[in-house]
Parts: sequence; C-alpha cells; structure tokens
Amino acid sequence: MQVQTTKMVHSKWMMFWYFLLHLPGAFFFGLKVVSLTEERAQVNIPYRWSTKNPFKSIYFAALAAAAELSTGIIALTSLDPSRISMLVTRVEGQFLKKAKGPVLFECNQVQDMRKTAAIALEQDAGVKIIMNSTGRNREGEVVAIFSFEWSLRKKQAG
Repeated sequence: MQVQTTKMVHSKWMMFWYFLLHLPGAFFFGLKVVSLTEERAQVNIPYRWSTKNPFKSIYFAALAAAAELSTGIIALTSLDPSRISMLVTRVEGQFLKKAKGPVLFECNQVQDMRKTAAIALEQDAGVKIIMNSTGRNREGEVVAIFSFEWSLRKKQAG
C-alpha cells in the first residue's frame, strides 16, 4: 500500500479533510473508514438525518456510496494515482433488508486489487476488476450487496 494514502486512512482528521475536499458526499453522509488491512476494508454508514429516506431507512444512494468507498479505498491504497487512473464503469446492487440503523460495508479483495493494479502498469490497455462489498446491520444480517466494476488504466507519459 502507498504509505501516505494508508497513513491518511488511519488518521481521523486527514480523512475528515480528504472527504470534505475530495468526496463531499462521503462527508455529508458521515461515512467512516473503520478498518483497512491487508485483507479487507470496512466502511460504516450511520443512520442519521443525512442518510435517511422518507421510509425510515437509509437511502439507497447513501448505501451505494458506502459500498463504493469500501472498494475505492482499496483501489486508492493499491495504486499510484499519478501513474494509474481509475473509474467505476458498472454498478450492481441488491437490497435484501431495510437498513433501519448503521450499516458496515466490507470488501475482502485487497490482494485482487493489488494484482490488477500491477497488471495495469504493465500494459497500455485498461484492466477491469469486479469488487464486491457486503453491508451488514448491527445484528450481522446482510442488508445489501454491491458489485463495482473498476477500470484501471496506465496514464500515458507526456
């Protein structure tokens, strides 16, 4: 992992400023990177005024933002953004249970993303990877499952 990006993830204040300046939606929703290890990333979304819908559950777009961050933070810490560009090219979501409280999204594909980033640096064509994130409520019940197709492409010199 890139040292500076990883250090940022583990600093409450650095993440606060990063979200405020670069991901205002994550800031507005109150997303929090709970854990980032060699195996997985975990992102929490609170149940609060900025995430609720009129049906007393978490708005689907807020859930998608938390799920995407659980995969995107892996991408950010697995590649050098000055050498590789990244873009979500497809999203699929399944909503299995009403999210009536905080939800923890987890993605367990850190090593897969690292391998894909290394491949992207070796070739000129883009490389795609499907990253999955599962959201669970406090009781451990699966609330939502998302799949994000990330496209990684080596930036051209010059």
